[in-house]
Amino acid sequence: MSLHTKEELVLDSSEQLKAIAHDTRAKILRILEDGPASAKQLSGLLDMTHGNVGHHIKVLREAGFIEVVEERRVRALTERFYGLTYDRLRFSTNHSDRLQFTLSQAALEAMPAASQPFDPPAVFFTVRMSPEKAATFNDRLMTLANEFASAADDNGDRYGMTAAVFLTDTPRVEAGE
Repeated sequence: MSLHTKEELVLDSSEQLKAIAHDTRAKILRILEDGPASAKQLSGLLDMTHGNVGHHIKVLREAGFIEVVEERRVRALTERFYGLTYDRLRFSTNHSDRLQFTLSQAALEAMPAASQPFDPPAVFFTVRMSPEKAATFNDRLMTLANEFASAADDNGDRYGMTAAVFLTDTPRVEAGE
């Protein structure tokens, strides 16, 4: 049963990137991928105080990542359960540091190499090619990434995918130097 209100949330502000760049807030979002949770439940799962978790919840709510999806009366208090406002995140094409954020987030979320089910779990290449050819590879890679995101279901383990074709700042030695 999906409680999400949007299929896709477009990250288009520095505030949104800052909100999810914090390790604790990224963990909260990953936990909520499995369904709604209360601040009390999140506190237990993260081994943090209720007040600390409450701060992170506030930041995520203000940035539009989570919302209250249910309220229950527990004795004299109201317990709120939070859920995601999206099924997937997409970075705006005009945000300057989305590449660095995406790569660092993948590094944070990835399990150690010994726990990875695929060999090799990742590759990294730096090659010289024309901008037109790089654009063609980028289009193909983004098509594959969208196919990966669309293949999600409620069964099995969680897998991540990072896809990027990018310019490097590696100096280039010209012939004859």
